[in-house]
Amino acid sequence: MKNFLKHFLKKNNVLLIALFILASGVRFYNFPNRVTFWSEQARSLIVSANYIKVKPSLLGQEYFRQDSNSHILYSGALYNYSLVPLLLISNYDPIRITIFFALLNLFIGFAIYLVTKEIFGFRTATISTIIFLFNDFMIYHSLFIWNYNYLPLVGILILYFSWRYLKFKKLVNLFLVGVLCGIGVSLQFLFAPLAISVLIINSWKNKRWLLGALIFILGAVLGNLPMVLFDLRHNFYETQTLFQYLIDTLRGKSGATFAYYYLLPFWPVASILGGLLIVKISNWRKLLGALILLIYLYLNITSQRVSFTLPTGMPAGIKVSDIDNASRTIADNADGDFNVSEVLDFDKRAYVLRYYLEFVYAKKPLGETEYQNIKTLYVLSQKDYNFDNSGVWEVNSGGKYQISLLSFVGKSYAVYKLYK
Repeated sequence: MKNFLKHFLKKNNVLLIALFILASGVRFYNFPNRVTFWSEQARSLIVSANYIKVKPSLLGQEYFRQDSNSHILYSGALYNYSLVPLLLISNYDPIRITIFFALLNLFIGFAIYLVTKEIFGFRTATISTIIFLFNDFMIYHSLFIWNYNYLPLVGILILYFSWRYLKFKKLVNLFLVGVLCGIGVSLQFLFAPLAISVLIINSWKNKRWLLGALIFILGAVLGNLPMVLFDLRHNFYETQTLFQYLIDTLRGKSGATFAYYYLLPFWPVASILGGLLIVKISNWRKLLGALILLIYLYLNITSQRVSFTLPTGMPAGIKVSDIDNASRTIADNADGDFNVSEVLDFDKRAYVLRYYLEFVYAKKPLGETEYQNIKTLYVLSQKDYNFDNSGVWEVNSGGKYQISLLSFVGKSYAVYKLYK
């Protein structure tokens, strides 16, 4: 016991423990009021909950994208299957599920520390971990459920096993890199170009490049097995749709734009490069290195993406508890067939209300397109919303309604009951 405590209380270990305690505090302080749970998160949980309540699937959730043939793109199913045990353990509570993603983000920071320490040493590892854990994007991402939140972990593990393969030339490491690349494609189809680049880098100037490529491909197939099986059973639907979407994008017809989250697999690499740079500056001017790190911490903690009071990924003034209360009010009021809508953003079909109603309060709304000829519609909107000039199909397609205020939501919003 004495030797254990002596090892545990080493200076480096104490510093690392303190670092993760601070990073945990940044994430878990006032956690229930800061969690983001909105349309994207609700859609993910609905798909995963249907694996439990209805039937499993080889497909994940739909993207908000179609090719020029009106074929829908789907993500891989691995992410949604990872949510299944979380749904069961949490009793379908989104806040409890989000705890896992906050812990996942901390674990990625620890993985960065271990990998960087092995390759570059303690100082670089510590600074790289600080850069990652206190990055405003990473704090922001640790407070909501999303498939892309796995990508930094995939990125750091690909870096590590690629390093081990290039150093020791053991094919098992290349196989693991392939598995990780397959998982990456399952999470984000735009990961495919990165996976091809990883294969080229690991095979470059390797005498066993053909064998290595086959082992990599075998691993990639295993890493994205549900989607591969779906494609084999459905005439390569996903592959053809992705190819057509790529052609549409090159022709400027897909509406695809660049977003920062496509780069999430590179976040650990950027953190390590930042750590190497600051260590190099510190070796030249120690105070300058410390000053740069302090400025970095200040700018990220005070970023608009970080709030210690409210969510930063939901309409201003709404918390998850408000959505929960609004859904409970609708469930208590609903009698017979009904549907729901919201007019606060692009998601007019109110997936966030649908999730709570169906899987928490056991009241299932009508389908996502069943808005015509219904007698009751519940709408989440701004207070005093002008329904006569709505312009929203989900609201207008049912015809003329009587309108009554059901409940207020947050500071600026309300749930209205539209009925005939």
